Amino acid sequence: MSKLLLKTPCTTWTLDSLMACVFGIKVSDVKVYFDILKNGPSKINDIAERIKRDRSTVQRSVQNLLNAGLVKRKQVNIKEGGYYYVYEAIPFEEVKEIIKDTMEEWCKSMKRWVDELEFEDVVKEYLEEE
Repeated sequence: MSKLLLKTPCTTWTLDSLMACVFGIKVSDVKVYFDILKNGPSKINDIAERIKRDRSTVQRSVQNLLNAGLVKRKQVNIKEGGYYYVYEAIPFEEVKEIIKDTMEEWCKSMKRWVDELEFEDVVKEYLEEE
């Protein structure tokens, strides 16, 4: 089995599906994150060209990544006037720590939720609605 697959009782996870779940982004956004991470600070047009996607599609992905905190935007001023933006990915080690912290919190909250379940409430919920 691949190191990038995790089989659990409920589903099989890939790194991109896990990142999408944890960060609230689309699986397709993860490809953009890794392209920026691999190639360094990049303009939208350069990313679009490298991954062979439409500029507007890449723009939406980058916006999702910005909102999720996975990339940062920097303004580059042009001597003759004007400016453009480049986007830089946060280090993968940081992403891994965020994923682990999020999973740990999720596990704690699920355990609390299960602990708080009362048999009578469960029976009422599932058997009295028939």
